[in-house]
Amino acid sequence: MPKTVTATEAKTRFGAMVSWALEEKDDVIVESHGVPKVAIVPYEEYAQIQSWREKERRKRAIAEIEKLRKSVRARNQDLTEEQAIALADRLVRDTIDRMVEDGRVTFSE
Repeated sequence: MPKTVTATEAKTRFGAMVSWALEEKDDVIVESHGVPKVAIVPYEEYAQIQSWREKERRKRAIAEIEKLRKSVRARNQDLTEEQAIALADRLVRDTIDRMVEDGRVTFSE
């Protein structure tokens, strides 16, 4: 069960709070004026939370890309496959050229 402490207690006993979280493998909730503000968690748990956040971020990005793909497809139904490929190729080349100009991409022979 997480331990709850005041911000003042966390400030004065920070080392003890960290030790407790590590030894008990549990969280320390820090409150200010009775409102939870932050948590001290073992690093392994933090790393897992970061992993979940990254998976969720990627999931949202893929959903946005899929939404954009459907929108573009709907607006360009009259293009032939060859025209679509040529347009995509030009857009990719233009993007790469701009990235090279900006110094964000370099090529070596």
